[in-house]
Amino acid sequence: MVRTFLDTIRACVRRHDLLSSGDRVLAAVSGGADSVALLVGLLELRASLDITVVMAHLDHGLRGDESTRDRAFVAELARRYDVPSMIETGRVPPGNVENEARRLRYEFLERAADRLGANKIATGHTRDDQAETVLLRVLRGAGRRGLGGIHPRRGRIVRPMLACDRLQVRGFLVDRGLEWRRDYSNFDMALERSRVRHGFLPALAREFNPRLAAALASLADVMREEDQLLDRLAAVGARGEALETSLLQAIEAPLARRAVRQWWRRQGSDRRLGRAHVEALRQLAARASDDGEIAVPGGVVAREGRHLRFHAGPAAAASGAPWQVPLVPNEDLQTPGGWCLRLTESPAGDAGTPSDAVCLVDADRVSGAFTVRNRRPGDRLHALGLDGHTSVKRLLSARRVPRRLRDDHPLVLSDGEILWVPGAARSDRALIGPATTRCWIIRLVRSPNESE
Repeated sequence: MVRTFLDTIRACVRRHDLLSSGDRVLAAVSGGADSVALLVGLLELRASLDITVVMAHLDHGLRGDESTRDRAFVAELARRYDVPSMIETGRVPPGNVENEARRLRYEFLERAADRLGANKIATGHTRDDQAETVLLRVLRGAGRRGLGGIHPRRGRIVRPMLACDRLQVRGFLVDRGLEWRRDYSNFDMALERSRVRHGFLPALAREFNPRLAAALASLADVMREEDQLLDRLAAVGARGEALETSLLQAIEAPLARRAVRQWWRRQGSDRRLGRAHVEALRQLAARASDDGEIAVPGGVVAREGRHLRFHAGPAAAASGAPWQVPLVPNEDLQTPGGWCLRLTESPAGDAGTPSDAVCLVDADRVSGAFTVRNRRPGDRLHALGLDGHTSVKRLLSARRVPRRLRDDHPLVLSDGEILWVPGAARSDRALIGPATTRCWIIRLVRSPNESE
């Protein structure tokens, strides 16, 4: 049996417990097809769901007269359906336009919900949006949590159309003779989501799986459910003010990492705990000694007997405890000691110029598997411009790296060899040249003496 648009919304609401009797729901309406269908769909379902519907619209002012006409269109919708509304204009601050516009929009929706007395905020995300999000995250190398995609519910934000596809949406609008606004920036192929929506996703569906969008959305459901289960299992090891070292050693590594992160969210600082910090804390818990500490954002985590405890305060001296983590493309890697590194790939012509803060690597001369770790006794590399192998300890001393920072100074390795000592030296391996076509770019985003 083919589900109608309204049937699919009902099923999604029931499955994820998105709405309850008596809810006052704010519909986020941009004027596009999905948001118009959301508003009208909720209005048609309000009696059976026993809900009240209000609406809100934010004009970002990014598209000139088009934005103004969108605002007028939404205002007319509110009048036609006699729906209480809040409509505002805003200005997107400098920075990444997409990210800043999204942040501004959700801040506005929270304010609008408070002003209109709504306890739920509904957005018009569809199954196709979910598929695009999951595919983008696959391409970026996301893990299980990232592959969970768009959540049906987060706080008071709900997404009742997440199981609806765009054909259902358009069919619903056409059946009711409804119009909608078109945002032509969605066809800007300079934007990665537009390239996925109009290029990669249709091509992959055509060549491999005509139901690819449904498969990716199903993958997101499975990843979220498994992620939630793993969180519940890890919670056993994350209770209380301190982490038990024996428990971290007893449980499997994936659960131990989750336990550390869950404990950090409750007991740590408000700053993000990087992948390298998590591994360093696991290694601290596994040490035979009952003492030691790791510098973390906002303070230190100290081992006190059989427990790890967070102590807030100024950045502490480097720990010297061994740590090693993979460097994942397109993700900022935060390391103990306050370093931040980023790995990206680029055509050789767009790679830029190497420097103390930028290392360029011929992508065809390495495996592409990079790791980052701190210094070990005896570490050496064949430094570019120097004869023979040189010790990392001597390089750091020559570059006048403070002694307290040397033990946690990051080293970038490829295929088991030290490739780069950020700010100090580059090995003579996998250098770019006239024949280079693809580059890995390893960038030092932040060092300990820079503000975040």
